[in-house]
This record gives sequence, structure tokens and C-alpha cells, in this order.
Amino acid sequence: MAKFLDDLKNAVETGEFNSEAAKKIIEIDKLADSKDITEVQEKLKTLETKTINNVSEKEALAVNLAYEKKMFEIKQQDLANTQLATLIECENLVQLSVDDMMSFVTELETKFENEFKTENPIFGDLFLKIETIKNNYKII
Repeated sequence: MAKFLDDLKNAVETGEFNSEAAKKIIEIDKLADSKDITEVQEKLKTLETKTINNVSEKEALAVNLAYEKKMFEIKQQDLANTQLATLIECENLVQLSVDDMMSFVTELETKFENEFKTENPIFGDLFLKIETIKNNYKII
């Protein structure tokens, strides 16, 4: 139970969890460090008069497990989103590279149009490579 209270206290202090009962726990903890015992006793009396729902250890454990499960799901979603963003960025870079290559292929076809029409053997390998690239990347 002490670990649960420590986790709850840490969650409140870091702003991850916000509840009136948790704030009261923090307040009591701060008062416990105070040297004036009468002030602590008075403060405890005022806190006791306010409505605080008592939770059994079983209920607290269930809430803690639900919290841990939700945090795990959030971390998993964050991991998946990070990887998705990286993949999309890679895809965009590849698409830009393919676009640049296809633009260059078009320039080469225009530049060497006569050599390709006359089937000049000096430009045969270049022509074949251009055709291979066009076939491989036409779906992109």
C-alpha cells in the first residue's frame, strides 16, 4: 500500500494525476514535516471533516492497475506514432528521389532523342538503363 501512496504522491507532484484526495495526502505529508504539532493536529481535524472517500486496498490496487495499463497503452501509441512519422518521412524522401530520377530520365530522352531513334550503339547501354528505370519505377 505504501508504494501505491508514494506513486500517487509522485503523480500529483509531477502533475500527472490531479485529485482532491491526492492533494490532501500531499498536504498531510507537508504538515507531518512541520515542527508545530498543534498546527498539524488542527489541520488534520479540518481535513477529516471534509468528505474523503475511503478506498479499500483492493480498490486502490484495481485503480493502480488500470492506471498502469492506460499509461502502457499511451506509451505504446506514442511509440507507434513516432515510428509511423519516421516511415512517412522516409517514404517522402524516396518519392522525391524517384521524382528527381524520372525528371533526369526525361531530360536524357530529350537530349539524346536522335541517338536513340537511330539506335546509335554508343548510347545503347544508356537507352537500356533508361527503359529499365522507367519500367521499375512507373508505379511510383
